[in-house]
Amino acid sequence: MVKKLLIDNPAVSNVVFYPRKILIPDEKDPNIRVLKLQIDKNILIGGFFYLNNPNFPTILMFHGNGEIAADYQYFLNFFFECNVNLAVVDFRGYGFSSGEPYYTSLITDALPIYNEFYKWMIKNSISDSLFILGRSLGSICTSEIGSHNPESLRGIIFESGFASIYD
Repeated sequence: MVKKLLIDNPAVSNVVFYPRKILIPDEKDPNIRVLKLQIDKNILIGGFFYLNNPNFPTILMFHGNGEIAADYQYFLNFFFECNVNLAVVDFRGYGFSSGEPYYTSLITDALPIYNEFYKWMIKNSISDSLFILGRSLGSICTSEIGSHNPESLRGIIFESGFASIYD
């Protein structure tokens, strides 16, 4: 467990994070799979895998603040036109993920989420060509994963990322 910093104080978290909760949906569409990634004994990270073709590369996306993984069902065509699958995961406390969001959890959860998702891909016979995308707040997670340079990672995409938490 990483020591919580001043930036993890609830007074700060309540201003920084805008989580929205949803119930775990029933899986009805065979091309949309509910992700339940157990990254710690008490932390379940939720998300969705949107299947275009199991042989296509996959983008694992860490969304922006105020968004949840379920929001991306409305943007699938943009990704599918690029011949990729899309997986979007939530942060702690967002969507149906457990826990409460705080800054350092964005960093400490990133690599375990990546590793658990990669195992899920292999188990479900999805091509192991994996890219990560960090949008806004999600760029923190993407930067952390990239800093570890996992062998399975094919590329990193930043959208509306930021260079400093102090700016």
